[in-house]
Amino acid sequence: MDAALIVIAIVAVVVALAALVVVQRDRRGPDAPSIESDRLVSALRGEIATLQQQALQQNSEQFLTLAESHLRAETGRGEEQLKARQSEIDRSFRQIAESLESMTKFVRTVDASRAESIAKLGSVMEESRRTTAALGATTAELNRALSGGQTRGQWGERMAEDVLRIAGLLEGVNYRKNTQLAGGVTRPDFTFLLPQARVLHMDVKFPLSAYMRFLEAESDRERDDATKDFLGDVRARIQEVTTREYIDPTKDTLDYMLVFIPNEQVYGFIHENDATIAEEALRKRVVLCSPLSLFAILAVIRQSMENFQLEQHANEMLGAMGEFNKQWENFKKSWDDVGKRIEQTQTAYETMSGRRTRQLDRRLAAVERLRLDAGIEVAGLVDGEIGAESDLDDADDTPPK
Repeated sequence: MDAALIVIAIVAVVVALAALVVVQRDRRGPDAPSIESDRLVSALRGEIATLQQQALQQNSEQFLTLAESHLRAETGRGEEQLKARQSEIDRSFRQIAESLESMTKFVRTVDASRAESIAKLGSVMEESRRTTAALGATTAELNRALSGGQTRGQWGERMAEDVLRIAGLLEGVNYRKNTQLAGGVTRPDFTFLLPQARVLHMDVKFPLSAYMRFLEAESDRERDDATKDFLGDVRARIQEVTTREYIDPTKDTLDYMLVFIPNEQVYGFIHENDATIAEEALRKRVVLCSPLSLFAILAVIRQSMENFQLEQHANEMLGAMGEFNKQWENFKKSWDDVGKRIEQTQTAYETMSGRRTRQLDRRLAAVERLRLDAGIEVAGLVDGEIGAESDLDDADDTPPK
């Protein structure tokens, strides 16, 4: 019996028992004893208990069956899910293993590259150490070399020559070096040759001693003293060139000169610490130049020289064209005269080869006829030749104009 049927039977017995009790009470009255009812209730309780026991047992069996069926279904699905999860886990493990293998190879490659790089870095550092040592020795040697004024002057002139070469100027063509001035005692380091026999002089000045003391100073007082000495040295060099014959327009010089300072740091140090020095130099017709500014000035000078030469050549070409035009007119006039003379000669030739020749031929034919009439013979001459030619010429003859 199904559990649902047992439950229905229990409900039906309970309803029947309740109806029977109500009927008996109606017959006996409300106060009558209920022995029979109690007996029926007891019997009904026993029946209900039996039905409950059966329903419980059947429910338990059905629950166990249903639970077992559900458990088997869930177990099957769980096994399938576990298999799918196992496949995913296996695939993930394979990917992790491959990634670990790639990472291991990468780490090994990086380690090898790092070891190689460390070895190369060691070589580079060793080479850098040797280069630094050599540079230090070279710097010390350069400092010792530049400690003398004559050596600094030679080095400054070499720097100036490099700038001139880069600017495209040629010695002997665009400038002269260490040439004494005509009629004077001074000898500028460089003399630039300008158009119209003008010149521009330049001296090389390298005030380095005080500047080196400034760089090596360890206190502010030492730096201030070195700076003061350096600026005073620069003013002295400017005053030195203004007392020479470098600026003399009466001797075809420009009304200013150049002072070349062959170091950009020294040139910048001058302007940084005392900008009035450049102004004072300009008032004295002296232009201070660094390597960069000298290149710019020389570029302007070279361009001006080329423009002047181009203008001069253009004027010469225009003069040559004017002379050529004059000679061309004379040539045409002479050619016309030759043409006229050729025409006159042609006319005279036609006159002599035409009318004059025919007239002479007629006279000669008349003489020949007289000779023939007289019976005079000429050796090697056939009778009748001259007469025939004369007759032909007479036939072709036209009256003269």
